[in-house]
This record gives sequence, C-alpha cells and structure tokens, in this order.
Amino acid sequence: MKTITILVVAAASLALVFMTASPVNKDDAAYEAFIGEYGRNFASTEEYNFRRDIFLQSLKKVEEHNAKGLSWTYAINKFSDWTEEEYQRLLGLKKMRNSNSNLPIIQLPKVDKVKGIDWRTKEGFVGPVLDQGHCGSCWAFSAAQTLAGSYFKAYGEVVDVSRSHAVDCDFFSHGCNGGLQENAFAHWMKHPFINEADYPYEAKDRACQEESISSNNRLVKSAFRVDVGDDLLYDALVHMPVSISIRAENDDFRHYGGGVISGDGCGYEIDHAVLLVGFEEDTNSWIVKNSWGAGWGEDGYVRIAKTHTRHGVCGINQQNSIPVFEDEWEPFNE
Repeated sequence: MKTITILVVAAASLALVFMTASPVNKDDAAYEAFIGEYGRNFASTEEYNFRRDIFLQSLKKVEEHNAKGLSWTYAINKFSDWTEEEYQRLLGLKKMRNSNSNLPIIQLPKVDKVKGIDWRTKEGFVGPVLDQGHCGSCWAFSAAQTLAGSYFKAYGEVVDVSRSHAVDCDFFSHGCNGGLQENAFAHWMKHPFINEADYPYEAKDRACQEESISSNNRLVKSAFRVDVGDDLLYDALVHMPVSISIRAENDDFRHYGGGVISGDGCGYEIDHAVLLVGFEEDTNSWIVKNSWGAGWGEDGYVRIAKTHTRHGVCGINQQNSIPVFEDEWEPFNE
C-alpha cells in the first residue's frame, strides 16, 4: 500500500510539472513553422533573431490588416522576413535617362463591352507563373510574357521568350538593377527574340550572349504605349494581354494574400512591371500576373480594383504598352 501511495504522489507531481511548465512561445512556434515551409538557414543566432524580429513585424501587420475586414487580405509569404532593402531589389521598373524607346500612343478599336475577360482561358496566351528571383528583372519578365501572347495571337505558335535575353542584352536598361519593358520591345524590333530553352534565365547580370545564339524568330513589327486611363487600358486588354506598370513598394502588395486591392494605400509612383491578363466583371477588378512565383498572392496573381481615377489603384492606369506582329486586331471572345 505504501508503494502504491508513493507512485501516485510521484505521478501527480510529474503531471504538475507538465501543467506548470512554460508553453512554447506562440511567436517562436509561428516562426519555426515559417522556417520549415520556406527552408530558411541561418549562419548565426544573431541572424536568426534578426530575421525573427522582421517576421514578427510582418505577422503583426497581417493580423491587424485582416481584422479590418477589407476587400483584400494579407498573408505570410516568402518576403515575411526580408528587409525593406531586399524587397526593394525586386522592384526593377525604372525610368532611364537614355531610353531606347519613344513609343507612339495607340488607340485600339473599341468593341462592345465583354462580360469578363480572362486570357488564361484561351490556350496559348498566358504561360505558367514565373519567379524572377533576387533580381530586379520584373520589366524583362513583363515584356517577355506580353511578347509571347502577341506572338501567339499573330501566328498561333506558343513560345517561351527568354527573359535573360533582355536582362543581358538591352543596354538601355540595367539588367537586375532595373529597366523598361519598352526598351525590351525596341531591342526585339532590331534583334529576333531568343527562346528560353536556348537562353535560360538566371537571376543575375551576365555578358550578353546574343551573338552566339541563333534565332529564327520574327522581329517585333512595332510597339505602342497605351494612353493613360482605365477605359483605354480596357480597350487594349480586349485585344491581348498587356505589359503594365504598378506601385509595389507598399504593404498592400508585399503582404498580399488574396481579394481585390482597393483604395489609395498602394500609392501611384510606379516601380514594378507585371502582366495584365484579365478583367473580372463581378468584382470590377483587373487580373494581374506577377513574377514572384505561385506561392505569392492568389497562386501568383493579384486582383486590383478598376477605378476612373487618373492614376488608378496602385498606379495601374499610367504606363502600359504592347508589342505587335500584325496590324489586324481580333478582340477577346467569351
């Protein structure tokens, strides 16, 4: 009987230890889960703590924003423990003093308004979501993907246009340090674009390999700017996916998880190039393809409210363009 009493007391004491022991800190648990999902490695305890602090700031922003019940949500993503400087390197849309492009403004034929436009539903126009990596090459990704859609429209042939061809060889832009889609279009009007398989992308600046890689692709016939305004951008989108420019140096874009970004929180001083692929009638929003991988946003996409303000939400109405291989325009059909 004495032995049994001792065992019961010991068991009770052990249970008390577990009950009174400090639970795992929820912040640590959240960051450990983030590390596991995104495969982070740290050279020191100092680096771990540094990144953890940034992550917790991001987590707080996510929770506070989502508590407001707005039309879009924030989410933890691969940028949640990046510094502002690291994030800003992705935003490679830059106005160059010496630009190779002075594109004419195009007024595309107006058509009856379509209920909804989504070029992803038309096989051949929009490829998979890509990832530019740690390089400010968004301008090259936007240009290459717009070019691929235009090429398919003209010739019915799916092409995967090399992003590094523009990054390395468009000397009017600055590679991973930024550039303009219009400069890339101007380059491809003089030099046939190269396929991705022949000139694979690397997220870094390299010497131009254009002369050593043969290409039988056609030259871009011409390229045009879309004049400022949401209705004019819509008129362009009716005919093909459009290379567009937006403001992405903000929390709304960095932490975007889903829904429709609205309001003026983005700002409008454009710094990032993306691809406009559709318009959603029910939510009155643009469907935009980013180049940060499928783990960001809505499987790599973001929806941005369409407004009649001059700049547009996130500056979307301001600086947009298209390359063309033909003169005839066939609008989107549902």
